[in-house]
Amino acid sequence: MENNKKKLPFDNWDHTFVIAEAGSNWRVGEYKKDIIQAKQLIDIAKNADADAIKFQTYKSKTVYVENAGKSDYLVKSGMLESINEIFENLSMPYEMVPIIAKYCEEKDILFMSTPFSVEDAKVIDPFVKIHKIASFEINHIPLLEFLAKTQKPVLISTGASNETEIKFAIDVIKKNGNSKIGLMQCTSKYPAPLNSLNLSVIPNMKKTFSVPVGFSDHSLDPIIAPLSAIGFGATMIEKHFTIDKKLPGPDHTFALEPNELEQMIKSIRSADKTKGTGKKVILDDERELREFATRSIQAIKNIKKGEILRFEENFSILRSGKRKRGLGARYLYEVNGKTAITNIEKGEGIIEYE
Repeated sequence: MENNKKKLPFDNWDHTFVIAEAGSNWRVGEYKKDIIQAKQLIDIAKNADADAIKFQTYKSKTVYVENAGKSDYLVKSGMLESINEIFENLSMPYEMVPIIAKYCEEKDILFMSTPFSVEDAKVIDPFVKIHKIASFEINHIPLLEFLAKTQKPVLISTGASNETEIKFAIDVIKKNGNSKIGLMQCTSKYPAPLNSLNLSVIPNMKKTFSVPVGFSDHSLDPIIAPLSAIGFGATMIEKHFTIDKKLPGPDHTFALEPNELEQMIKSIRSADKTKGTGKKVILDDERELREFATRSIQAIKNIKKGEILRFEENFSILRSGKRKRGLGARYLYEVNGKTAITNIEKGEGIIEYE
C-alpha cells in the first residue's frame, strides 16, 4: 500500500491536488457550441492553475428507472422537468470525450470524467489517468470492479454514505487488485451549508481507512471550506465552476465563477506553503530573533573572577539583544550560587562557571 501511495498525485503533502469540476456546465444545447463551451471551461481551469478538470459521462437509461419523477431540490431551483429528461438533456455524447480529452492534453491539464456505468467507464478509460466514483455510485459493484481492474487510481466521493458503505467500496476495489484509492469527504446537498460539511471527519477517515482523503465541496464560498479542509489534512480539493452563475442548468448556481476559482486555487497554493514538516523545530527564519530576544543569563553588574554568582544581585535573565549571549534562561538554578571563572562585564552573557 505504501508503495502505491507514493505514486498517487493526490497524496502530496506539499501540493494540494485541485480538481475543477465542470459537471454539466459545458452544456449549451447544440453540439458544436457544447464543444466550444467545454474548451472554454478547460481554458479557465488551466488559467486558474487547477491540476485537473472533471466532466461527467453518463446515459440517462443506465442511471434512473423509467418515470423516476422530479427531484425536489431541482424543482426548487426552477427545473421542472423529470430527472430522466434532465439527465437525457445533459448527457455528454461519447464522441465528445476524445475531443475534449485531446484539448486538455494540449493545454497540459489532466482530463477526468466521472462514469455512471460500466459502459461509460469503457468510453473514458483510454483518456483518463485517474478514475472518480460519484457519491451515489459508491455501491455500484460492477462499476467499482471495472474501475479497479484498470489499475488506475480511483477516487471515491462519500456523500450520503457511512463508514460501512465506504469500507464496502474500498474492499471491492482492493479485492480486484487495486489499492490506489483516495476518498473525498462530501456533503450531497446543492449548495451545501457550511454547517453541513463535517470537515473534522477528514482525519478520522484517513486513520480509519489508511488512504489519502480530500474534500469535494458544494458550498458557495470559494475560500472557507477548502482551506479548512486542508487544515484538517485534505490533500485534494474538488469544486464546481462555471463561466457564469446565471446560465441555465442545475450546476451553475452553486459553482464558482472564473475569478472565484482563481482566488480559491491561489489561496490553496498559499495554504500549502504554510504546512511545514509537522515537526516542531527552530526554523532558520526564527534564528535571528531567537538569539536577539529570548532570555539568557546576563550580568547586571561587573563580575570579577572568583565572585559568587547570585540571581538578581549580579546576574539576571534578560534578553541579550546584540550583546554577548549567555546560557539559556532555563539554566538559572544551575548557575545560581556557582563561581565566576573569568571577569564578566556588565551586560555580557555568562557561559562559564564552576
